[in-house]
This record gives sequence, C-alpha cells and structure tokens, in this order.
Amino acid sequence: MKLVNLENKYISLYRITILFVISLALVITIAASIYAIAKFSGILAKSNQEVIEKNTFEEPDINKFKEKYEEKEPKNLELKLEEPKDTQEQQEQQEDNSNKNILFKQQAERIASLQKAFIEEQKKEFADLELETLKRETLKLISLQRVLVFCDKNNEDITKAICENTKFEVIKRKNGSVLKLDTIDISTYSKEFYEKEINFFELQYSFISDFLTNPKTVELYSKGQIESPTIEAVTEFFNQFIDNNNAYWVKRNANIEAEKQNKQNYEFKKMQDKAESFQILMFAGGAFGVFILIMFFVIFYRIERNLNTISELNTNMLDNMKK
Repeated sequence: MKLVNLENKYISLYRITILFVISLALVITIAASIYAIAKFSGILAKSNQEVIEKNTFEEPDINKFKEKYEEKEPKNLELKLEEPKDTQEQQEQQEDNSNKNILFKQQAERIASLQKAFIEEQKKEFADLELETLKRETLKLISLQRVLVFCDKNNEDITKAICENTKFEVIKRKNGSVLKLDTIDISTYSKEFYEKEINFFELQYSFISDFLTNPKTVELYSKGQIESPTIEAVTEFFNQFIDNNNAYWVKRNANIEAEKQNKQNYEFKKMQDKAESFQILMFAGGAFGVFILIMFFVIFYRIERNLNTISELNTNMLDNMKK
C-alpha cells in the first residue's frame, strides 16, 4: 500500500515537472518570437530618439525691458541694425518702392502720436515742431531696420521664389543664403519663414503702447533717465525682435541636426535590431526544440506505459486460465 502511494506521488511530481517544463519552453518560444519579430520590423529602433522641441517665434515682451532697470542704473540702448549700402541699385529700388515709404510714414505718425499722448498725460508741453522731429527720427529708425532670414534646402519648397528675387539683399553661404528683409517684407513673408503670420507693425505699435503706459516707464521718464520714451520703445522692441529671430534660427538649425542624428540612430539601431532578432529566433528555436523533445518523450513514455499495462493484463489472464 505504501509503495502504491509512493508511486502515485512520484507520478504526480513527474507530471507537474513535465507540465512546468513544457509550459516554460512554450512561453519562452512565443515571447522570444514576438520580441524577435518586433526587433526585425524596426519598431523598437525608435527608442533612443532625441526629443525635438517645437520651434516657435517669440514676440517681444515688455517685461524684459523692465527687468533691465531692476536694482541697477539704466543703460543706453543701441539699436542692433546695419545701414544698407548706399548703392545706385538700392537707391533706384527705394525710389520705386513708394508704397513702402507710405507705410513707413503712416507707422511713424502712429508711433509719434503715442508719445504725444504720453507727454500730454504727464502734463508737459509738446510742440508741433517736436512732433515733426519725432516723426522724422522714427521714420528714419524704422525704415533702416533689417531682419535676417535663411534660405536653405530645408525650406526651399516655399521660399525659393522669395530667395531668388533680386530686389532683396542676399548674402551667399555654403549651405544656403541669407536675406536682409525690412519690417514690411517680414510681415509679408512671415508665413514662409516662420510658419506663422507676424504683423511687425501691429506688434510694434502694441508694444510701444504698453511701454508708454507702463508705470516703470513713467517713473524713469520723470527722473530723466529716459529722454525719448518712443525712440526707447522702438529700439527695445527691435532689439528683442532680433534676439528672438536669432534664437528661432539657432533652434531651427539645432532641430534639423537633431532630426538628422535621430534618423542615423534609427537606421543604425534598426540594423542592429535585425541582427539581434536572428539570434533571438535561434534561441526561440532552441526552446521550441526542447518543447518538441519533451513532448516526444512524454508520448513515448505513455505508449510504453500502456504497452506494459496491456502485457501485465495478458499475463494475468493466462495465469488465471492455467489455474
């Protein structure tokens, strides 16, 4: 009786072990096969990609001007621009471009009117002669403003016609060209270069309006630290615009390089994953082979066990018949 119980326990343990090994081999085979297929397809090759931040053009902020005057003496701001070369071709172009001159004059008048309102608010006299002088100075200032934009193979589909236009001053570079656009052209072609509409004059007008109504500006003007708030505002706006423009193109270039690096990393990782997938498939094949061998062993064992049982029954029957 004890031998029978021991044999039953042995058989149960044997069955549990066999089932565990078979299940483990089957799970390893399936998991390894799925992982190998995923690697071979290149799905996992994107796991080491560098995150690329969205590049947007930032608008000038009045708070940046206020920060310059916190706990320190104000500095005289210099406008970051270059006067265009006085060539005969540019003179002819300026003479023919009467629409731009009209727009510049209109903007200069709007800006000057803001300072007139500011002076009246401060209860100071503002002579007509001073207004005309301010208009001329503002017109000269805003008409000389130039912004650099880049033409290369990454935006040539939408900027080719603009970049090949001979009316723009072009600086040739190895990987493309640089255009010097005035503020009217920046507004006109902003969508092509910045992927968004930028109305330079409206942004400028809004900035100057906020500048002249800011308590900090009133304080600095009353102390004599700002002589001409309007010229100061025009200069500050343009300097911020140029800084934001430079930041936009620097980040754009960094994003392009990051995309190239990501592409190279992806292709390299994809090739590496394909090579690894074959090794994993070989491992999966080995696990599947173990599964098949165990299954054959179990089948042969059951056949042999059944044959032994039949043989014992036949032997017993013959013994009984002899008796």
